[in-house]
Amino acid sequence: MSQSTKFTRERARTLIIGAFFGVLAVGISDLPVSAAQAGQALPAVYAAPTARTAPAPASGSDGLVQRYYSRPDLVPPAMAIDLKTAPLSPGLMLLTPKATTNEQLGPMLIDDTGSPVWFAPRGDKLRLVMNAQQQTYKGKPVIMWWEGSWVPLGWGMGHVVIADDHYRTIAQVGMDDSIDLHAIKITPENTLLAVSYHTTSVVDGRPTLRPIVECTIREIDIASGKVLTTWNSLDHIPVTESYLRSNELMGWDYLHFNAIDLDANGNIVVSGRNTHTIYTIDRHSGQILSRLGGRFSDYKLTPDAEFAWQHNVRYQPGGFSMFDNEAAAAFPSVPPSRPASRAILLHVDEATKTATLARSVSTVDGLSTGTQGSNQLLPDGHDLVNWGDTGRLSEFDENNQLIFAAHFTGPTVNTYVANHVDWHGTPTDPPAVAAYGNAQGVAVYASWNGATELRRWQLLTGNDRNHLKVVTTADRSGFETMVTAAGAAKYAQVRALDANGRVLGSSAVVSVTPA
Repeated sequence: MSQSTKFTRERARTLIIGAFFGVLAVGISDLPVSAAQAGQALPAVYAAPTARTAPAPASGSDGLVQRYYSRPDLVPPAMAIDLKTAPLSPGLMLLTPKATTNEQLGPMLIDDTGSPVWFAPRGDKLRLVMNAQQQTYKGKPVIMWWEGSWVPLGWGMGHVVIADDHYRTIAQVGMDDSIDLHAIKITPENTLLAVSYHTTSVVDGRPTLRPIVECTIREIDIASGKVLTTWNSLDHIPVTESYLRSNELMGWDYLHFNAIDLDANGNIVVSGRNTHTIYTIDRHSGQILSRLGGRFSDYKLTPDAEFAWQHNVRYQPGGFSMFDNEAAAAFPSVPPSRPASRAILLHVDEATKTATLARSVSTVDGLSTGTQGSNQLLPDGHDLVNWGDTGRLSEFDENNQLIFAAHFTGPTVNTYVANHVDWHGTPTDPPAVAAYGNAQGVAVYASWNGATELRRWQLLTGNDRNHLKVVTTADRSGFETMVTAAGAAKYAQVRALDANGRVLGSSAVVSVTPA
């Protein structure tokens, strides 16, 4: 690839357009909507236990969000499990809920009950957090995500945050808010492949009738922030490949890169949503090696393998997986290409230059979504599917049988992607605890945000804060666990235990609040 200054020249135009339309952002469906007021009291169901009533639930939901005694600062969106008929693939699920009803949004790990294991609220109605993924940086697993501002023309302007297994930020890339939300990838060389959007009124040296949105791929050294290479779409992909009609009101997003990956040879694989094409690009020369799908495909696709308006394209040995939307939330509107969205796997035969459908799953009710969506093929043959702006998740077994279905209870809440992750995290902060009691006993509420190895809680109580005794243990039950013990006490503390009974961490000693 060659260096280019085009991105720098055009970024000012994008900033102006983004600022002009920024007041419209709260009306875009991808933005969170507030339905909870700051300082709102907990519902009555969360009242502290008294001598005359049973203790309140350790954790709960008002239907839309979840609230906790031990962490009142955390209010993650609630999820409901609609179906679970068999064990799921191992690991937690990594989501990035947005369009929340309480203004808290950020990366979230959940277990197969829908209960949070880790939640990091980092955004608000105008500051989005999206596209959380587990990747590898310097040989170690990390969680990374994008956060920034939404440009109502259809993209984002922000940066990438990378956190280690202690949830500490170890790197941030694109602090000039130049990175788009859709496509980010850490390479084996510890660089970041990232897409940026900008508008231009010049194509092939000639002015255009209306601004055109160009996509730029940059490879950035994560440690230094240095841009190593720059690749601009209009130098390689003409606007004639687009299926999206232009209009007089906004820049023409003719291409819309929304996923990026590397194939087995280290070539860049990128998804052009509005051209219905998967491009394979030589990472060094910038040459387009092949097009799959679209108007100028280098492969013949069988009719059932044709895709449209796709998201979350991933390289797979022998082909590609994707979320095939088959519908677009576009202006001007376009009719769906198929009646339902689907998660598919394509087999590509390089010898015959053909592509065939190897796998396809969809919902029983024929769900169609015009925005977002993801499709993760798992080592055990399962398939985790996120149904885009509908806020629904599904897992299918190796025989394409639906074994799990869940949804965010908030009517507007959804996640850009969903992934099973083999994540092992240990927070740097201690466990959190809240304790209530009376003459009959104590009820202690314990949580430890992000502690993936936590299995049991050990409760210590006493009347001398320096001499507490172990009184009971209890299995972890969700993000927050209620542990009770008979007898009055002035002070309480909890210890977090792993599966072998080893102490992972201890909370502060807290006073027992009279109930």
